[in-house]
Amino acid sequence: MNLFSYDGPISRFLYLVADIVVLHLLWLLCSLPLFTMGAANTALYYSCMKRIRTGEGHVWQNFLQSFRANFRQATLLWLLLLAAGAVLFTDLRIGMAVGGGLGRAMLLSCSVFLIPYILVLLYIFPVQAKFENTLFDNFKNALLMSLQSFGYSLVLLLVAGTFVALGLFFRPFIGLLICCGAGLYGYLTSSVFVQIFRRYLPDEYEEDYEKSDLSHER
Repeated sequence: MNLFSYDGPISRFLYLVADIVVLHLLWLLCSLPLFTMGAANTALYYSCMKRIRTGEGHVWQNFLQSFRANFRQATLLWLLLLAAGAVLFTDLRIGMAVGGGLGRAMLLSCSVFLIPYILVLLYIFPVQAKFENTLFDNFKNALLMSLQSFGYSLVLLLVAGTFVALGLFFRPFIGLLICCGAGLYGYLTSSVFVQIFRRYLPDEYEEDYEKSDLSHER
């Protein structure tokens, strides 16, 4: 097999790198107003999962299509998560400042809510990208899926923690984050979510295989 042919491993790798960079730039552009970050996250996961599953379409077309389709609901999800995060952060700061028994009680109560908050934060935008549901159902399904697939949830936490740790303590990694951080993170975690969602959509693997064959033929 020719390494440099259209379907060769080197060409496929270069196409993947290009798509990751494109998705990173689109995510940055669409996240600039900050309140649109939820729609940008949803579009990023939609594009990454579709590329992993079937390779249909161009990643930028898939991104913009999802961004428009999910803008309203994904933005509302993001604003609700920001508000909940602000409340948790404020309570944690107050608990640390108060100290004593009351402070420890506040910290404990915040910790109880912090764990499901983090799990929902990991899952909510991939769920929004994958399923058409109400706002409440997406929150509920994100939490349930995170608990039912707890092993995968630990992998997702490990990936997120690795990105944060490398960004803080390994300076060369910052350059990678600037060039393609969002696209790379989205692609890595989307590989996990594709496996998670197939537990709930058992016929998807066969459908993806057929679509992938048709896509390569074209």
